[in-house]
Amino acid sequence: MKKSQLMIFGKIVKKYKLPLKDIKDLNQKYEKAKDHLKSYGARLAGRLNTELDLMSIIEGTTIFKKITECMDDYINTSIDYDLLVSGPHNLNIMGCWMNDMTEGEYNPPHTHHNGTGYSVVLFTKIPEFINDANDPHKFKDGMLGLVGIDGVGTQWLTPEVGDFYIFRADHQHCVMPFKTKKPGAIRRSMSFNFELTPPQKNTS
Repeated sequence: MKKSQLMIFGKIVKKYKLPLKDIKDLNQKYEKAKDHLKSYGARLAGRLNTELDLMSIIEGTTIFKKITECMDDYINTSIDYDLLVSGPHNLNIMGCWMNDMTEGEYNPPHTHHNGTGYSVVLFTKIPEFINDANDPHKFKDGMLGLVGIDGVGTQWLTPEVGDFYIFRADHQHCVMPFKTKKPGAIRRSMSFNFELTPPQKNTS
């Protein structure tokens, strides 16, 4: 599993590349179950119609073990930076949902879970976007933006299927709207929040 570490506006962000066969399994299980999944949208900031609760099926996917390995790796990195104390710990997922975003929908700048714990995003489907910007630097359609302190500056990340990001829940982020070449095409991502108990943050 490929991984890389980013330091964005002084906060640790880690990117992992998860196997496409496991992404396919997740998509298939979601497609099979989605007509029976409850909406998660009332808890979210996104300006999109389809945000479905995935907690009932996520542990039954082949990708779940790899996701938990990435979570452990992120926590170990935080320990290496003296942001957390070492020792046995439990990682508790505090809600998991799938976003099916279509043309014109977006996610405004927001944080997760009252700014406590950690958040993730996994890209499972990316459509072909229309790039009609006159100046290349203006094309940020469908990108994930990680916002700087006090809203100053944004680091833009181009989504690719299999990309899995972990970052602090208090790291403000957003998703830009987009246009697609195929009508109705979906930009699909899975997100969840998790907490660490124990240990707590390093206060020494």
